[in-house]
Amino acid sequence: MKIDVVTHCPFPLADVFEAMRDQLPALAEYMPNIASIEVKSREELDDGEVKLVNRWQAAQTEVPAAARPFVKPEQLYWLDHAHWMPGQMRCDWRLEMAFMTERIDCRGSTTYHEVKDGGTETRIVGELKLDLKGLVPRLMVNKVTGMVEDFVGRMIQPNFQKTTDALTAYLESKKA
Repeated sequence: MKIDVVTHCPFPLADVFEAMRDQLPALAEYMPNIASIEVKSREELDDGEVKLVNRWQAAQTEVPAAARPFVKPEQLYWLDHAHWMPGQMRCDWRLEMAFMTERIDCRGSTTYHEVKDGGTETRIVGELKLDLKGLVPRLMVNKVTGMVEDFVGRMIQPNFQKTTDALTAYLESKKA
């Protein structure tokens, strides 16, 4: 499943990039489907680049009935492995789900661009791949893959827009 999301934040590029990299845990307060975001590790490289691992805990309300046999509430989190490159205004990322870790591969890049109104356009491009072979009967692999892909996609993809909305609210609160 391809991921391609473009969002807009009415704040300057530098503010958006720095807040997304350095203030992400504070944004959880503005995201109703996220219980918390916790920085697990941060490595500042000599060239100004930063490697982060953030743990996103989804709200318990996020598991649909069809996925409940596969996903326990305590597994409703993912690790966001991010490599921030300020020289390119880019972040390469890989998401590691707490459930079916060896069967779900989600990775991509986020780029930040200044737009004419002084705001920032964020473009998220990535791919979600599932491997359910051997987990479910062969005749059901495509159907179940579609269901799980849809569930994971509904957890991840809308969060890109919601993250931008939360970022906007966060930056607005700092202006006041």
